[in-house]
Amino acid sequence: MKNRKIVLFFTILLVLISTLTGCSSEDDSKESSLMIPVVKQDTYVYDQGNFLDDSIESQVNSLLVELEEQTTIEFAVITIPTLNDLTIEQYAVKLGNHLGIGKAEKDNGILLLVSKEDTAVRLEIGKGLQGILTDATSGRILDQFFVPNRDEGNYDDACSQTVQAVINYLASSEEYEISISGLNKEIVLEEIPLYVYVIGTILILIILIIIELITGYVFGDGFGDGLVFLILECMVDSGGSGSRGGFGGGSFNGGGASR
Repeated sequence: MKNRKIVLFFTILLVLISTLTGCSSEDDSKESSLMIPVVKQDTYVYDQGNFLDDSIESQVNSLLVELEEQTTIEFAVITIPTLNDLTIEQYAVKLGNHLGIGKAEKDNGILLLVSKEDTAVRLEIGKGLQGILTDATSGRILDQFFVPNRDEGNYDDACSQTVQAVINYLASSEEYEISISGLNKEIVLEEIPLYVYVIGTILILIILIIIELITGYVFGDGFGDGLVFLILECMVDSGGSGSRGGFGGGSFNGGGASR
C-alpha cells in the first residue's frame, strides 16, 4: 500500500513537471518567433520587413525623436515580414514588452506594428496613454489613414500619415504641448458627428432594455449584480508587467486597435 502511494506521488509529480515544462516551452517558442530589432539610440523606426522608403523612414524617425524630446513618449514603428503564426495582438504585446517601449514610470509607449505578408497592422498603446488614445480612437486613426493607403499598396504614406495623425491627436489634448518641425498639422482625425453618438446611445439603451425584459439580467435585482456592472468591472485596467528593454522599460497590456 505504501509503495502504491509512493508510485502515485511520483506519477503526479512527473505529470505536473511535464505540464509546466510544456507551457514554458510553448512560451519560449512564441518568444523566439519574434523578430526583435537591435535597438539604437535615437532610432524609432525599424523596417525589418524592408518595404519602407529610406526617405520616409528618416522623416518619420525625425518626428518621433522630437516627440520623445518634448513629451518623453516613445513611439516605435516596426515592420516585420510575417507574424510567424501569432496574432498581431500577441506579437505587438510581446514585442513591446520585450523592448520596453515607453518610460517605465509612465508606461507611455506606442507601437505601430506592420506585417505586410499578413496584411495586418496594430497600433499598440501603453497603459499610461490609454486615457487619451482609446481603443476606439486608435481604430479610427487606422481606418482613416492606414487602411486606405495600405489598400493601394502605399505603405509609406500609411505609416507616415498614421504616425502624424497620432502626434496631432496627442497635441490636441490638454496633456501635451507639441511643436514639431516637419509635422503636417492637417493630418488630423475627423470628428464623429454628434448625431452618431446620440443614435448609438439610443440603440444601446433599446438593446439593453430588450435584454432586460427577456432575461432580467441587464441591471439585476440589486446594485452591482447585473450585466452592466459586470461589463464595467471587466473594463477596469487589470494591469500587467513588462520587461525592461532597449527603450525606457514601459509595458503594454493589449490596449489599442488592429486592422
